[in-house]
Amino acid sequence: MTAVRRPGYCPHRGESGFSLAEVAISVAILGILAGLAFTGPNLINNRRLAGAARALGTEVRWVIQRAQTERRCWRLVLDPANEDYDIEYLSGGTWTAGGGCSGGIWTAYTSGRPVGKSVNLVSTTFTGDVLTVSPFGAVNAGVITLQSPGGEQRRVDVNAAGRVLFTR
Repeated sequence: MTAVRRPGYCPHRGESGFSLAEVAISVAILGILAGLAFTGPNLINNRRLAGAARALGTEVRWVIQRAQTERRCWRLVLDPANEDYDIEYLSGGTWTAGGGCSGGIWTAYTSGRPVGKSVNLVSTTFTGDVLTVSPFGAVNAGVITLQSPGGEQRRVDVNAAGRVLFTR
């Protein structure tokens, strides 16, 4: 008696394993997932660092514009130890070309603003960690350095003309 062969029928189909293509695709997917698991936190922290630098730069620009608009001294007091900063303005004081902002009382506009989640305020080059803006927009130039937990750094450079630049 002869066996009749049906198209697509394989007597050993139930015993077969994975094909080489299926194994290769599975290994590739697992490799991609493992790569994302190891680099994902760094990517997130670096994006937070870039966002914190942009936010701080925006605050500096806002303080400069506010000083020019109100014709009043403003300042940003940075606190590397607590990873935050305060924004203050001078009420009742005067500004002189030689002496800067003096007299009056520095009044808090905001206080204790955090630099950012998982972002360290490493250092500043401003005298006393204070960025001061005259009523005409003149700024004491300096650099604010921020760092992610992974070690990447971003710098917020403020020049004497009030221009804010971001560098790595």
